[in-house]
Amino acid sequence: MKSSHDFPNVNPKNPDGLKPSGKPYTVMVVEDKEFHRKQIVQILESEQYKIVATAQNGKEAVEMYDKVADKLDLITTDLDMPVLDGYALLFELMRKKPQAKIVFISDETSKGVVQDLIKMGAADFILKPIQRQRLLDRVKLALSRPKGEAVDL
Repeated sequence: MKSSHDFPNVNPKNPDGLKPSGKPYTVMVVEDKEFHRKQIVQILESEQYKIVATAQNGKEAVEMYDKVADKLDLITTDLDMPVLDGYALLFELMRKKPQAKIVFISDETSKGVVQDLIKMGAADFILKPIQRQRLLDRVKLALSRPKGEAVDL
C-alpha cells in the first residue's frame, strides 16, 4: 500500500549514460592521478556510462585501445601525464581513426593549446577542478555532436 507521500515521478530523467537504444555509452578514462581517475569513473557510472578501461598514462591507453576500440564511444584524458602525455595520446589515437569521441579533462592551459587539440580531433576540453554537472553536461554534448564538428571555445 502506498503512503500519502509516495508521489509518482512525473518527469523521470533517463540517465545521461544511456544511448537512445537503452544501451550504455562505453568509456575509457585516462588520468594519471588516481583520485581524479576514480572521481571521473564514479561520476560517469552514476549516470550509467559503462567504463570499459582505465589507464594511468597515454602509453597504457594506446596499449589498451586496440583491445577495446570497437566498443568505445568516448575517451576522457588528461593533458599533462607522465610517459605519454595527452597531446601524444591524441596524435596516436587519431592515426588509428577512432570512432570514439575524445574529451580532455585537464588543468588550465592556453587557448592556443586547446585550439590545437580541437584541430587535431578532440571533441572538447573541460577544465579541472572536476565538477560533476559540468562534466556530465559537456560529455553529453560531445557525444551528441556529429564527429568532427567543432566545439565552441
